[in-house]
Amino acid sequence: MEQELLKILRGLKSPRHLLQTHAQLLARGLSASPRLLPALVSAAFSISSSSPRQAAAAAILHAAGAGASTVAHNTLIERLAGRGGGGGGRDCSAADAFAAYAAMRAAGVSPNGFTFTFLLRACESLRRLPLCRCVHGQVLRSGFGSDVVVQNALLNVYYKCSDRGDVGVARKVFDEMADRDVVSWNSIVGVYMSSGDATGAMELFEAMPERNVVSWNTVVAAFTRVGDMVSARAVFDRMPIRDAISWNLMISGYAASGNVESARSLFDLMDRKDVVSWTAMVSAYAKIGDLDSARVLFDQMPDKNLVSWNAMITGYNHNSRYDEALRTFQQMMLEGRFMPDEATLVSVVSACAQLGSVEYCNWISSYISKNNSHITVALGNALIDMSAKCGDVGRARLVFNKMKTRCVITWTTMISGFAYNGQFREALLIYHDMCREGVTLDDTVFVAALAACAHGGLLQEGWSIFKQMVEHYGIVPRMEHYGCIVDLLGRAGKLQEAVRFIESMPLKPAVVIWVTLLSSCITHGDAELTEYVSARVVEIEPFNSSYQVLVSNCSALEGRWGSVMDARRIMRDRGVEKTPGSSLIQVGNEVHEFLAKDTRHKKRKEVYETLDGLIALIRHTEHTPWISYCSTLE
Repeated sequence: MEQELLKILRGLKSPRHLLQTHAQLLARGLSASPRLLPALVSAAFSISSSSPRQAAAAAILHAAGAGASTVAHNTLIERLAGRGGGGGGRDCSAADAFAAYAAMRAAGVSPNGFTFTFLLRACESLRRLPLCRCVHGQVLRSGFGSDVVVQNALLNVYYKCSDRGDVGVARKVFDEMADRDVVSWNSIVGVYMSSGDATGAMELFEAMPERNVVSWNTVVAAFTRVGDMVSARAVFDRMPIRDAISWNLMISGYAASGNVESARSLFDLMDRKDVVSWTAMVSAYAKIGDLDSARVLFDQMPDKNLVSWNAMITGYNHNSRYDEALRTFQQMMLEGRFMPDEATLVSVVSACAQLGSVEYCNWISSYISKNNSHITVALGNALIDMSAKCGDVGRARLVFNKMKTRCVITWTTMISGFAYNGQFREALLIYHDMCREGVTLDDTVFVAALAACAHGGLLQEGWSIFKQMVEHYGIVPRMEHYGCIVDLLGRAGKLQEAVRFIESMPLKPAVVIWVTLLSSCITHGDAELTEYVSARVVEIEPFNSSYQVLVSNCSALEGRWGSVMDARRIMRDRGVEKTPGSSLIQVGNEVHEFLAKDTRHKKRKEVYETLDGLIALIRHTEHTPWISYCSTLE
């Protein structure tokens, strides 16, 4: 009978079914069954939501009365204390674990060692040292002061709830332990390592009466975490036995420090490489931009998991190879073994945003909608950015409105999205909504708001926001903020005022400030100021090809061909080469990227043949001064 009821409890789907099953247990006199009651409490957490789950579980225990076992009460305490909790927020559920413990004691049920380890887990969630001391007192009064498992838990929790880096209380617990096992030693070594006291940790490590592979891995992990690969390697080389974790810690550590050669040499030495080893190497190559080596390893992997796919997709994304990121995602979906998670979708949405492809934007939005993917803050931010960059600011606003939780990046992205699409007033409305809702503003929000004012020609609004930033929010302006004000003044034609503003800046103006003003000087046709600002640009960045070409173009527009030739000669003499330009175009379902003097595109022969034909046609037309200038660029 109990076996059949256990199967029913494990298969419950709704709160109504839970109530019906509980009624059956009460009717059969099985409400306090040692086997069924814990399963019933677990079921209450599995199928209820938020606070009702705690109330349902508590009611079930209350109905069982004094007959409820310690295991049943522990089940409730564990669920409430568990990482992530079961109630309305992590801290809330952790605090409720103590209320459940109080109810347990009130019911006359005695705790065991597991009860205290669960309560200590709740202390860890709450980060409250007084609670740790209270639990410690309960441990001693209940006769578990010599329980090594409880003592190990106390050691770790005291450290995590103490001031950062304070190992004193944890060490006191360790020193007073009547019995210690290898876990106790591993824990105290880990505590010292986490506090940054590598010397103290190594002294304890060397004093250990016995070590297991976890002991060695604890030390290796601590050294790799702080980037001390020399010490990590010294410990690794001493290890009498290594497991996959040992090797993977070293490979990941070398990869994180940028030493891909050492990571690869260890990888090649491994007898049994697991998916973590392969993924670590793929990530290592992607991190240094060697996507070809990363792809070779990725394709050789005997087994892949979702993390492997994410590493490859993210690698392409971070190295601006967005089309390949999308193709890799499509390959993953075609294989059908893994469903994308938040990290996958954020990378894919970001790639679509960078490509600016409406088709891709619609495709990924449709996929997320059809699969009812949970819109987290990170994914929501990426969707807003993508929709805005693809010109669909309406969809971006819909995502923004649907987000139950927003961060400052969400608001900033929405402001930038409206501004990107020329809806400058709407961008400012979002900014003012943000201020009214009491969101904590950072300096990046003001860059977005000021940029919207600059591009929208909203001079008074821009000045007002700049003053609000400094006077009300106490934010010290960065170069980007000053640049926005210069752009604002320049676009409004207040060029001399912009020059005075630059010269009064408390920071030394970066070249981008003068370049911003240069653009406005050209727009408003102020030849004298254009020449003055051009001189400032060349003076600050004489070896920057982009700025040199910009100054050269300014001279060409004003017909000063001598200055054009001088600029080109200076670039040649100084060995300054122009960074090749690139462009993107979508043909059908594929986005193509072209670089100047491109040799990578698969149809480069046809492209260059067409280009040669166009150039031949141009040379047969009447030459103009501009075409003469173009010939100087070849």
